[in-house]
Amino acid sequence: MGPRTAIPLALGRFLVILLIGAVSITPATAQETFYLYERNALAGNYTAQRNAAYCLKTAKCEGVILPKMMEACAWRIVILGSGHHWVNESDIENYQDECVSSLSAQEQGAALAQAEQLFKRIYKRPLPPLNR
Repeated sequence: MGPRTAIPLALGRFLVILLIGAVSITPATAQETFYLYERNALAGNYTAQRNAAYCLKTAKCEGVILPKMMEACAWRIVILGSGHHWVNESDIENYQDECVSSLSAQEQGAALAQAEQLFKRIYKRPLPPLNR
């Protein structure tokens, strides 16, 4: 009878350790998500720029506690100005939704100023005029 009870106990310990490990790993991985997107976005990665903007808009990524619409808008402007061959109609719609429809004229101006700084940092040239 002794060996029979030892096997479930060992299995039980394994499951507890596995669950504790999963809980402790998940937040660290999620915590890096926004920062990983941001780092790659600053390196000029189109998909990371879109993901960073989404994180900032929705605050559904670890590292973004509250929505930051002006910052999300700034990334949408950077995306449109990038001239990347993957830029498409959804990027224009995101810009319209997150910048034009959601922000006041003053907030849009602040987002544009931030976008100009980001763009110059990433692409080493001024942000081109946007055809909005």
